Amino acid sequence: MGRVKLQIKMIENTTNRQVTYSKRRNGLIKKAYELSVLCDVDVALIMFSPSERLSLFSGNKSIEEILARYVNLPGHERGGRFSSAFLLS
Repeated sequence: MGRVKLQIKMIENTTNRQVTYSKRRNGLIKKAYELSVLCDVDVALIMFSPSERLSLFSGNKSIEEILARYVNLPGHERGGRFSSAFLLS
């Protein structure tokens, strides 16, 4: 028996939303770490929880170094094909 496909929408119950956020945050950080190690890429992850708590992750370089590289890119290279508009469509 396969997993049930979840409809992607905001979780109304605040307790369930916080639990889901915590579990998925940990999974996302684990994947970012794996990507940084396996592929030797610079990864910076910045998240704010529904309660405005900050979660940060960076691989070998600091978040500041990675963000500085991003800021110094020409404008047309910043969005790229993985912009948030692409992911939401």
